[in-house]
Amino acid sequence: MDQYRNGIPVSVAKRDLMACAQTGSGKTAAFLFPVLSFLYSRGPYAGPLPAPDPDRPSEFKTAYPEVLIMAPTRELATQIFDETCKFCYRSFIRPCVVYGGADMGSQQYEIEKGCNVLVATPGRLLAMLNRGSIGLDLVQ
Repeated sequence: MDQYRNGIPVSVAKRDLMACAQTGSGKTAAFLFPVLSFLYSRGPYAGPLPAPDPDRPSEFKTAYPEVLIMAPTRELATQIFDETCKFCYRSFIRPCVVYGGADMGSQQYEIEKGCNVLVATPGRLLAMLNRGSIGLDLVQ
């Protein structure tokens, strides 16, 4: 993790960062710490939720995550989700994960309970966006 101490200030400054290193070196923590630090310092989101899109009626309650983490595979998505859960344990931040190959209904149920940090694979994210289950209006 020591090699990532220079990456954290870049992330805090809301600049793009690309890192490559071996498994277990702390890449996930290096990008999660600044993001979660921002959410913790701001406190629970209390602003208004976006108005529903009248052209896209949904039978589902739309979740509006504040953070979106994209992962190319379900294995990486679940790994990032597990690490996020550790850093958010017993806090107001609620992470969720959506990926293909799993039951969409159970994933839908979890995000309807609230979702501040969403870890997603591209295909499942698109499917849930098209269903109106997820709105990205609050993602910064």
